[in-house]
Amino acid sequence: MRALCHHYGVELQHFSPNAITAAAVFAAVCEGYLGMMPHWDLWLHLYRGEQFNAPGGAAGVRKPVRAGCLNLVLKTGKSERPREYISVGLASNHAGWDSQWFYLRNDDDLLPAYTGRLISERPDHWKYSVVQAHQSRLHPLLDALKKLREEGLTAALVLSAVHHRRVLPLMSRTLRMDEMGPGISSWDLEACRMSNEAPADDEVAARVRAAVAGDFQPKHINDFPMRPDQGSIDLVSSISCLRFRSSIPFDILLRLTFARAGID
Repeated sequence: MRALCHHYGVELQHFSPNAITAAAVFAAVCEGYLGMMPHWDLWLHLYRGEQFNAPGGAAGVRKPVRAGCLNLVLKTGKSERPREYISVGLASNHAGWDSQWFYLRNDDDLLPAYTGRLISERPDHWKYSVVQAHQSRLHPLLDALKKLREEGLTAALVLSAVHHRRVLPLMSRTLRMDEMGPGISSWDLEACRMSNEAPADDEVAARVRAAVAGDFQPKHINDFPMRPDQGSIDLVSSISCLRFRSSIPFDILLRLTFARAGID
């Protein structure tokens, strides 16, 4: 979250609700399904910033807003390869959300200080993508995302797994989501969770429906378990000419891939 604030040059209240959701889903995909920390170049490859301005009263006139001016959206365009990411259909109506927000204490000044400033136009760096020289490094990750997409992973299923784990993807934690498995002490697990008891399936489904488009039902919960839970997906890796179904943890596989390519 601090990286997003720094890169886009914004304060926490500038993110729209869907921007927060998009970032949370991305972090959960990286941790819970790819088995790695959120990958910055992959984020810049997939997302760009767009500015939201509210209607200003006169026809065709729009005005800056103090909260929610930054939307984070998947890139589109004829020059870009289609469907590089999972399906992310987010809710289109969050009416009134900006009248029900509150202040948080900024412990140790880790987040940008609140100034209430208006962003009147979209900065150029909101459009920037990953630099061309780094594109080849993303191929193993894009291959893994393709596999997850083909197996049916969606933002709704990611969010249901997140709520089931009782974890906030953008919070500071000692464990990644893929590390929250057997052999981890209950103390370490509870330190990463937001509640002592798992929410009921009906509650999880209601939370997911509030964030995504479509009718998500309790029966779909745990349809796509995260690593290392039983039933989590076995990713297929393509490394140069070597093709195999891997039982190696994917974070280790990526290190091996990058080592072969001479990438740190």
